[in-house]
Amino acid sequence: MRCHLCLNISWQPLCKHCLSSLLAPNPSKRVLENGLAVYSTYKYKDIKNLLHTKHTYHGAKIFAQLTKHALLPLVKTFTCKDIFSLPIDDHTRSGYSHSAIIAKGLSKQIKPIYGALRAKNHTRYSGQTLETRKRNKRDFTLTCKENLDVVLIDDIVTTGRTISEAVSVCKAKNINVLFALVLADTKEN
Repeated sequence: MRCHLCLNISWQPLCKHCLSSLLAPNPSKRVLENGLAVYSTYKYKDIKNLLHTKHTYHGAKIFAQLTKHALLPLVKTFTCKDIFSLPIDDHTRSGYSHSAIIAKGLSKQIKPIYGALRAKNHTRYSGQTLETRKRNKRDFTLTCKENLDVVLIDDIVTTGRTISEAVSVCKAKNINVLFALVLADTKEN
C-alpha cells in the first residue's frame, strides 16, 4: 500500500514519516456557547483531505491512525476513571462509523458506550450552511443508563450545534457530559 499523503510504500495508510512531520498534533480547546469544552488535535484545514476519507474503506484505517497518533496522547493527560465515551451518532454508514472508530482507539483510556446516542435525522451536514443545520436538528435518541460521566466523541466540530444538541439530550437523561473530543476544529483561532 502507499501512504495517502506522500505516496511512498507503507504498511499503513499514513506512513511514520508523514505522521511525525506533517501531522504533528496541535491540541486546542474551544468552549461552546453552552459552556462545554471541546478538545481537538488538528485544525480542519490541515487534515481536511484525510477527514473526507470517512466514507471510504481507507478512511477507517486513517481515522484509527489519527486517533492513536493525536487523540490518545491527549486523553492520557486526563484522569479518566469511571468515565465513559459516547460516540455521537455511531450508526454504521459506508461500512463503519467514524465516531465509533475514534472511540475504539481511545477505549484503553475511556470505556465506550456504542449505539447509545443515535440521530433520527440522517441529513448530512457536510458543506451545509448554519441555517440548514438549524432547520435540520439531529433529533437524538439516547439509550444508556443514567447518572454517568461521559465524554462526547466526534470527528469535527464546525458550528458546535451537533455537540450542543447531544449535550441537551444527555442532560435530559441525567448524563453528565464532561467535555467533547474531536479530531479537528473548523474554527481558525
